[in-house]
Amino acid sequence: MSLKEQQEETANDSGSLKRGMKIHHVAMLSVGGTIGTGLFLGTGYVVQQSGPGGTFVAYAFGALIMVLMMLSMGEMLVQIPVAGNVQVYASKFLGYGAGFTVGWVKWLQLAVTVPTQIVASAIIMGNIIPQVPSLVWIVGFSLLLFFLNSRSNEEYGSSSFFFSSIKVILIVVFVLVGLGMIFGVGGSQGVGLVNYTNDGGLFPTGFSPIMMSMMTAVFAYSGADMFATAAGESENPEKNLPRAIKISSLSIIISYALTLFVLVAVLPWREADLMGSPFAYVFAKLGIPSAEMIVNLVVVTSALSSANAHVFAAVRTLWSMGHFEQAPGFVKKVNKRKVPLNALIVTMVFAVFAVASSFISPDVVYLFLTSFIGAAELVVYAITGLCAMKFRKAFLAEGNHISDLKFKIPLFPIVPILLIILCILVATGMILEPTQRGALTMGAPVFIALFVGSTLWASMKRKVGVKAPDETKE
Repeated sequence: MSLKEQQEETANDSGSLKRGMKIHHVAMLSVGGTIGTGLFLGTGYVVQQSGPGGTFVAYAFGALIMVLMMLSMGEMLVQIPVAGNVQVYASKFLGYGAGFTVGWVKWLQLAVTVPTQIVASAIIMGNIIPQVPSLVWIVGFSLLLFFLNSRSNEEYGSSSFFFSSIKVILIVVFVLVGLGMIFGVGGSQGVGLVNYTNDGGLFPTGFSPIMMSMMTAVFAYSGADMFATAAGESENPEKNLPRAIKISSLSIIISYALTLFVLVAVLPWREADLMGSPFAYVFAKLGIPSAEMIVNLVVVTSALSSANAHVFAAVRTLWSMGHFEQAPGFVKKVNKRKVPLNALIVTMVFAVFAVASSFISPDVVYLFLTSFIGAAELVVYAITGLCAMKFRKAFLAEGNHISDLKFKIPLFPIVPILLIILCILVATGMILEPTQRGALTMGAPVFIALFVGSTLWASMKRKVGVKAPDETKE
């Protein structure tokens, strides 16, 4: 099947998802999935480890990988706008084994993130209202996520946009308040930019801690590819998806850049990790007595927003795998709202299991599930780069011209090649760093087993005269 025929089949498939999500819904899905506890709580740790200048180097490196990934994904996505993320393109251009592997790795990564955000939210709410048991919050938040994701995509998009907007508003308030502290707005003595250089200079901790922080910063941008999972439900994808890519990437980069500029200016780098949330620190400096309460509530909203986006992406990934016979067929069914309810039920059941495992056997099951989330992201990004190059080759081989592309990767093939190289570089850094090594040692056997097992299965079906699932699409 040609690329054009596949695009037309997707558009006309009566069992496909409904195209009802507007551009701001798609863009804010990535924002909601990316900007979370890593920004509100984790930036202080990076500042303490890397110093003022090293912090910007680390997050700039992470942002570069994110942009390379979004550009590489964008060209394929706009031309063939289907739900399922890179799993669809890996199945098409790299074979059944690659699609099967990256699909399940991505689904597991997304599904595992959901319970971690639920548990984090329950813990924070337990600190705010200690009279209510954590189990009540866990059940309540799980039911809320199920309800939001069982609605039509227009209703889901509106709820996701609302949650994400709360985070954006807090960032705007934080930056305005921080700028006031820096430049002395309101008659107070401005702190200026002395914290950038007055304690060891821009790079007081040296090069090695910056390298470690780079890996942390890369994972802080995890979730930026969630716009891809909404491609099959986007209104007018040829027009809206390129705009959504630009809006989401710029929103994420600007949010991190402005937050870090203020944070490094008002918070001495040696105190960053010790002060808890940098947002709480800034508000407390202004004498707001309930600063910690405000930040805690926003962090809960942020965590639930991230969980909401991850549920959405996990469900669409599983639904897509059902269509490629890489998951049980019942997960590809949609209800009258065009929602893949069976895939949603499977995802939430897994999330509940993961939550239970965190209490029953945290040192075995839950640790295993969460330890290779970062490694999974590298695998997905690297395969995205490979798919982008294979897609361009297949597109031109069908007699098309580069000018026919609705969204072009700039500086091709440098962008996808650089993406792959940087993913390998990060993986190498993880091997050399003892605290990060476990993610690869636990994740690599799973990735290899999935690929080898699915490839052998497809090969066996060919030998007995049955077409492998990817071949039935041709």
